[in-house]
Amino acid sequence: MGEELVLERTAALNEPFAMMQPIRRPGQPRDIAQAALWLASEASSFVNGHALVVDGGLTAGRGWSETMAMFDHLRERLGAPPRIA
Repeated sequence: MGEELVLERTAALNEPFAMMQPIRRPGQPRDIAQAALWLASEASSFVNGHALVVDGGLTAGRGWSETMAMFDHLRERLGAPPRIA
């Protein structure tokens, strides 16, 4: 895939991904970097055995029908066929 196509698709996915999570913006590499820096800092010295999820609240959940509607929007945006109900 050419770099131009990757940039075009990434831009097209920002809006739908932002709408899929409770924090209404697309995740950025900086979000992961900030979490990693915190884990590497003294501020997290008492943290152990924890899976730190940095996903804007996506796994915290939305209703099934709302999630499916968002995936339908994403499929449409990418020109993919609709899901089988």
